[in-house]
Amino acid sequence: MLAALWWSAFTVAGIWGQNFVPGVDLLAAGLVVSLQEQTRSKTFWLAVAWIVLQEGIGSLAFGYGILWYGALTAMFFLGRWLFEAKSILFIGLIGISLGVLHFAFTLTLASLEDLALPQGRLLAESALQVLTFPACWWAADRLYPARLKKDERPL
Repeated sequence: MLAALWWSAFTVAGIWGQNFVPGVDLLAAGLVVSLQEQTRSKTFWLAVAWIVLQEGIGSLAFGYGILWYGALTAMFFLGRWLFEAKSILFIGLIGISLGVLHFAFTLTLASLEDLALPQGRLLAESALQVLTFPACWWAADRLYPARLKKDERPL
């Protein structure tokens, strides 16, 4: 129950925050926290809900959210082999990767729809994604209820 309330509040705050920082996904940090702390089934349903939300509020054709969260999940599982899952270096590398992916995915999907995007704005959004991801992850990780954390549960 506590986990459902926390993730609902996180989702509302993330969507609300995206109104003030357009082009940046504030829910991506929550997916990483969930991958670090939750069971896979809970993370799967969070990702499905966020994909549906992001696809619904986004302006590109369907598919960006699946690519975005799929790539983020793949980066997490591949990077976890090399880095500690909660290391700031690992989170920073994911943030940089997300900035590059935002630029590439948006440009690719926009070209498929024959949309002209100002590349300067897209580059600024990508840079903002790089900067906001580690900060959002840090805040979400610190605010995540201690009694729900895997590493603090009794054996």
